[in-house]
Amino acid sequence: MKKKAPVMKVILLAFGCAALMALCPAARAASPEPLPEELRLLSKKGIDAIYAVDLPEARKNFELAVQKYPDHPYPHFGIAMTKWAELEYLEDESDPKLAGEYVALTDRAIDIAKAWLDRHPADANAYMCLGGMYGLRARLAVMQHRWFKAYFDGKKAISNTRRSLKVDPEMYDSYLGLGMYEYYAGTLPGVIKLLAKLVVSGDAAKGIEYLRMCKEKGYFNSTAAELLLIEIFTDPDSRFKDPRTAVKWSAELRKAYPLHPQMHFVQIVSLYEAGQYEEARKEALEYLKRVGEGVPAYRRRYLPRILSALGSIRLAENRKEEAQEYFRRAAGTIKDDTSVHPARWAVWALVRQGNVSDLKGQRPQALEFYREARSYNDEWGFVEFIDRYLKKPFSEKELPGPLPPP
Repeated sequence: MKKKAPVMKVILLAFGCAALMALCPAARAASPEPLPEELRLLSKKGIDAIYAVDLPEARKNFELAVQKYPDHPYPHFGIAMTKWAELEYLEDESDPKLAGEYVALTDRAIDIAKAWLDRHPADANAYMCLGGMYGLRARLAVMQHRWFKAYFDGKKAISNTRRSLKVDPEMYDSYLGLGMYEYYAGTLPGVIKLLAKLVVSGDAAKGIEYLRMCKEKGYFNSTAAELLLIEIFTDPDSRFKDPRTAVKWSAELRKAYPLHPQMHFVQIVSLYEAGQYEEARKEALEYLKRVGEGVPAYRRRYLPRILSALGSIRLAENRKEEAQEYFRRAAGTIKDDTSVHPARWAVWALVRQGNVSDLKGQRPQALEFYREARSYNDEWGFVEFIDRYLKKPFSEKELPGPLPPP
């Protein structure tokens, strides 16, 4: 299975019926309904605040939008996105309670969007918004390796995305979802991949083209498209791998969002995939320093992430003992507060300790690490990888491997 980058991990899929829905007479005949300018500006401020990790400011803008436009889906989607940002940015995707709250908010936003579209069938922005909601819900399912859930939410996402473009071909933000669909349609595992191919196949090159279009012309989704392209460019299994461009773009994003730890980490991953291990280690140590100094947004919750990243960087440099120590420290954070769900990077660090032990010929110790990792409630789909390592030792030929967990 391919690795997933730290920011954008979404896979959107669809049935062929999406095209039929896009041919709906109401959507074809009516002129596009404009987004109210005040709502447009409030939504943009909210999204920018999310990227700046200023979630109170994001909430403030979206809640004000709800007060002024209570029936429109945009502000409700924004509130759900803010909860998602809390889960991903602040809790590193490791809080099941927040995940449940996010799902509830998204379900409510979807209901509001459907009711709005019943009355406003020519609102391309609303179709795009509804597609985005289903896309984010699919993203959570992908994180949890719930492939069928991801598939069926994904088909609804792409259906509404295509419909938005049928209403308004210049709805460039919609090309984010369409680009994700085209690129990822053939990458799901097993039976899901077969099911997808039975109804429609994706065109990866077309997907890249759509994502570039969104990056260059999108209003709300330009940064998201850029992040997704960086994810593709840093995927070691992608034929579009382009880590040099990823390094360039991630450095530009760091300048735009200097205090955003996710953007910082995207840069670290880009440098790692480009084989610039010294530069990656330098940035990772700076990240670790910011966590230690309590720099705003660099939360202690990120400690296992950056320690594990440093371990992977040192392992790529064949510094096994140093790598093992970083992984040990990352896994040790599980014991810091047993009242909270373990961070995924901390659990993955146990797996990586097992990997290093295998490389050192210490198979009994490696098995202990794998079994300990498997003992935790698997919220991320690690078990298939752990079981593989339980059956067969990790080997040198698997190095350097991707930096983020699967």
